[in-house]
Amino acid sequence: VAMDLTRLAVDAGQFINRAVQYTGESLGQADKTQLDSGLEELLARADATKTWTDQIISQTEVLLQPNPGARLEDRLYEHLDWSVPPRPRAHEVLGDQMVQAGLELGSNTPYGLDWSSQAKSSIN
Repeated sequence: VAMDLTRLAVDAGQFINRAVQYTGESLGQADKTQLDSGLEELLARADATKTWTDQIISQTEVLLQPNPGARLEDRLYEHLDWSVPPRPRAHEVLGDQMVQAGLELGSNTPYGLDWSSQAKSSIN
């Protein structure tokens, strides 16, 4: 628990620092920091990696701990012999997210290649 609070504090501090810097730059009070184009690309790739990782973790949690309401609804449809309305299943959504992450992160990166191969193996 202490580790989670430490991580939360570090993330919050970074967010606040970026918000203060962005606000100062937007209002014209400070010059925008000029970054090397390679560094900007690396930062964008790191942000995309974090975003996709968070989404995939979240969807994995949904897959491992399903919504009891959805399970009850599925049972109800089974017992009433009604057709279940089409909706994406948790594993399908997870597979789609893995494919999208692999495409966005690129097959030229190990992380993107891993997501693509995981998605393909889960589909087959």
